[in-house]
Amino acid sequence: MRMEYSVVLDTSARSAGFTLIELMLGITVAAVLLTVAVPSFQNVTANNALRATTADLVTAINTARAQAVNLRKPVLLRHLGGSWDDGWEIFYDSARTEGDQSFHPAGKATVTSSVSEIRFLPSGIIASNVEFKVCDDRSGESGRKIEVGRFGVVDNTVITCG
Repeated sequence: MRMEYSVVLDTSARSAGFTLIELMLGITVAAVLLTVAVPSFQNVTANNALRATTADLVTAINTARAQAVNLRKPVLLRHLGGSWDDGWEIFYDSARTEGDQSFHPAGKATVTSSVSEIRFLPSGIIASNVEFKVCDDRSGESGRKIEVGRFGVVDNTVITCG
């Protein structure tokens, strides 16, 4: 004797979407992931702004020095507006235009220095050492100290911002 079994599928009871419990569980998982990810993303964004601002400042210093040597004329690196936080520009009296040579801090980065400008002589030297601090609004975080030596050598070190 052989027995045959048949299976009948009830297709009328199939689900056409999510249950309320599945939906709530999905929202809870998304909320936990966002709670962890958003602060981390903000920290990465702030660190990138510090790096970009530091790179722009070092580039401007090196470019101003190179222009002074190449043109055999004094070249200024000076802040825009009332402070370095407003940005900075490379300025020299030349018939050739180099385009926009102004820079601005990225994000919430701040740039401070005790001088309002650096004057590179045609030999590439400056009158005295200059120091810049690049930080942001986070206290206790790492920032950068940019020191420009008398002969135009740039030293870039990590500091803790207050």
